[in-house]
Amino acid sequence: MMPFIVSSRRHPAFGQQVILQFSGDFVLNLTQAEASSLSFALISIRDGISLEREIYMSPIASDAAFAASVHDRGIGVLIASGTLDLDWAMVGRLACAMADAIG
Repeated sequence: MMPFIVSSRRHPAFGQQVILQFSGDFVLNLTQAEASSLSFALISIRDGISLEREIYMSPIASDAAFAASVHDRGIGVLIASGTLDLDWAMVGRLACAMADAIG
């Protein structure tokens, strides 16, 4: 079972959006540019191109923010109920799912 769901929808003001859901009550609405930037950041960190230890994004159309800490085996995403740990394979799946949702 995937610990996240990625989908897309059209917003009247922001155009096509990527919807990132980690739990029933933790949903982020990303513009295509935000989803692209986050996907790129995840892959850059996974592949050792970026040495960042934290990822933070406050999407324009969301009340919540994407915040994650980087560990040796993956990332820990802060969600409403605590921390969701994603290993590097799952980080790659998340990044690819967002890229696919952009179209």
